[in-house]
Amino acid sequence: MRILCAREIQRSIKESVHSLLDTRIKSLGLEAHYKVTDAAITGTNGTRFFFEGLWRNIDSIKSIEGIDVCWIEEANTTSEQSWKKLIPTVRKTGSEIWASFNPELKSDPAYQRFVLTKPGSAMVKKVSWRDNPWLTQELVNEREELKRSNHDEYLHVWEGELKQFADGAIYGKQLKDAESRIGRIPIESSVDVNTFWDLGRNDVMSIWFHQRVGLENRFIDYYENRLVDLDHYVRVLRDKNYLYGEHFLPHDGEVINLGTGNRSRKTILEEAGVKPIHIVPRIANLNEGIELTRTSFASCWFDKERCEQGLSALANYQYVYDDKYDTFRQTPLHNWASNGADAFRQFAQGYVPKSKAKPLRFASQW
Repeated sequence: MRILCAREIQRSIKESVHSLLDTRIKSLGLEAHYKVTDAAITGTNGTRFFFEGLWRNIDSIKSIEGIDVCWIEEANTTSEQSWKKLIPTVRKTGSEIWASFNPELKSDPAYQRFVLTKPGSAMVKKVSWRDNPWLTQELVNEREELKRSNHDEYLHVWEGELKQFADGAIYGKQLKDAESRIGRIPIESSVDVNTFWDLGRNDVMSIWFHQRVGLENRFIDYYENRLVDLDHYVRVLRDKNYLYGEHFLPHDGEVINLGTGNRSRKTILEEAGVKPIHIVPRIANLNEGIELTRTSFASCWFDKERCEQGLSALANYQYVYDDKYDTFRQTPLHNWASNGADAFRQFAQGYVPKSKAKPLRFASQW
């Protein structure tokens, strides 16, 4: 069998289940049947375990043939883009995808795909401490202590209940306060739609779509993708056919790219009709930008359906956890959620409401 052991982010083999499998092989006395190397585990019968991170390697994984089992550990962190590309890859007759995870947020793609909307071909099983035949007295004591000291945390850790926001969520309080402003937001056909971008290619490129109506900043739509060229996003804007106003790019939008004929991405977009474009200056201290963004939430409204991916990014945008000191650093974690959050930050840092505007329909610019 060919068994792919994957997780969304894997910077080294130490972050994979390699050591777990190695330990299990030894505890079962199967050392004669498996050869364990630094990068793979192979059986004398031809079975091969190999280990990959989805985020950086999803396109190379797409070319792998004959996967029998794909086991994704900590599947709650797997992005929607990775699921979309991985599932068609595991297509061998009789092949299976195993996703093991502790539920985090209702918006997590794994929870959305396999729990809320369970596919007919899937088997979904919720397990807890009640199903653990090796539950020690030490674990029993730990469970009871957490239940006494922090009941909400107990419900998540021991009963598998969902969290509202990721641990160390940067915008958790602001999103909670905005709950009444997340719903069905109408699109005003006569009002400019402004866009706010985070640029990437290997990383996700994210775009928020915004209308200013009275004193309200309404986010009516969101789009993200990765590993596609700028002309793809130009087509997305054109196909949405909104009445566009201004477009806001981060500071790297003016960086000259040798691979595109010594042109910046700002220039390429302008040549395609996406204009006017404003470059949001780089902020000296990222946490100042985060504070500006927190303040801006008070005037923001979000369409729950069209902005679902973007809201998920904001809810999952979190600080790096420092295992050594058992605390969160004041440094944002760079993962799939940071791109959508960075695009939203361009709004807080760069947008200035204008009482008068002369919008042009994108089709006419085209």
